[in-house]
Amino acid sequence: MTVPTKQAAAAAALLCVTAAVAGCTAGPTAGAGRAGPARAVLSCGDSAGQQGGSESGQPVNGVESVALDGDNSLYDVLPAWRSRHGPRYLVWKVFLAVAPGAAPFRVVTVTSPSSARLFYASPAGWGAASGAKTIPPPPRAVQLAVCGRRFTGYTGGILITHPGCVILSVAGPKIRPRTVAVPILVAHCPAF
Repeated sequence: MTVPTKQAAAAAALLCVTAAVAGCTAGPTAGAGRAGPARAVLSCGDSAGQQGGSESGQPVNGVESVALDGDNSLYDVLPAWRSRHGPRYLVWKVFLAVAPGAAPFRVVTVTSPSSARLFYASPAGWGAASGAKTIPPPPRAVQLAVCGRRFTGYTGGILITHPGCVILSVAGPKIRPRTVAVPILVAHCPAF
C-alpha cells in the first residue's frame, strides 16, 4: 500500500484548485451561453399595468397587439441592440396585452427563424436596455402573467438578425398553442 507524501498531497490539492479556477474563468465553451435562457418569466410587478382591450390589436390565444401585424415597410429603420456573447439584433417593438381570461399566464415562443429572440422586461428594465451598449442573451420564449380584471400590458419586442417573417406560438395551461406570422421589414409572410 502506498501512502501519499505531503508533497504528493500538496500537488494533488494544487491541481484540484487550478482545475477549479480554470473552469470558472475559462469562459463559455463554443456556443454555450449564446442562446440565453429558455424562457423569461415576467410577473405582475414587471407589467406596465392594467388597461382596456384594443379594438385594432390582433388577438392570438389571449394575447393581443397591434404590432403583431408586423412592419411590411422595406425602408423602415429599426433600432439595433447587441447581445452579450451574440449577434446584433434589429428590434421590432411589440407591446403585448394579455387578456384577463388568459389566467394564470400565457407563453409566447419564437418558433422560427431560429435566430429570432424575444426581449421583454419591466418598463424600467426596457428603458435601461434601450440605453445600454449590450443586452443579456435573450430567450426564445417569455411567460407573461395575468394580473387582474383588465388586460395586463408588457413592454418588449421581437429581435431579428435580418428582415423576415417571425412565427410566434402563443400557449397557456391546458390550451392548444396558436401561431401568428409577423412580417418584419418584408412585404408579407407566406402562408404556413
